[in-house]
Amino acid sequence: MAYGDLKCNNLIYDTGSGDATVQVSTIPDATDMAAKANLAGATFTGNLDLGDNNLNNVGTIACDVIKGDADDNTNITFAGSDTVNINPAGSARLAINTSGINVTGTATVDGIDIDGSYQQAFDVITPATSPAIDCALGNYFTLDLSSTNVSGTWTFTNVPTTKSFAIAIEITTGASTTVAWNSVSVNGGGAANIIKWVGGAAPTLGASKPSVVILTTDDTGASWYGSSLVDFATV
Repeated sequence: MAYGDLKCNNLIYDTGSGDATVQVSTIPDATDMAAKANLAGATFTGNLDLGDNNLNNVGTIACDVIKGDADDNTNITFAGSDTVNINPAGSARLAINTSGINVTGTATVDGIDIDGSYQQAFDVITPATSPAIDCALGNYFTLDLSSTNVSGTWTFTNVPTTKSFAIAIEITTGASTTVAWNSVSVNGGGAANIIKWVGGAAPTLGASKPSVVILTTDDTGASWYGSSLVDFATV
């Protein structure tokens, strides 16, 4: 086998469908390769274009955009049970691992198609004569009125704007079932009678029994539509 130097300007190779020419000056040398980013912890300036290639078993990659070829599937694969974190501006927003996908913040999607159970945590309203509900916490709340009556103002904060929004309030009463609904404050505004009830009357709750009150709004809480399921009991 012969060893030595070959001096030329171009290399020509057969692609199977014709010849292709590569300029020798464009082939990276040892210095160029040393300057390339290490995929075990790479930082790129601008976009990372994978083309038709896959990105496998890498460490931390920092760049503006990762994209693949529009006419093919591009896979990004991480070894074992690693978690893939997407942290815009250093804040954790998306984590992907073998258990599923965890989203921190608001996920805006075109549609949701669920094949499985849907679960949501509930939040406890502190019993008071004027209960306060932070709508940013969720859509299902519980309120124990076994020793407190609501006689003042319901205060709703963080009611979404330009969206329809509904909450369910599971209320457990005591011997007294007095609950005032005619004074409601929304997002720091003044109190007013703004709940429109089915049949034109607020629900009558049974003594020492759970009930569920459902409130819906589509105008940032300027008005609410109320309905109820009352007096749950075993038979």
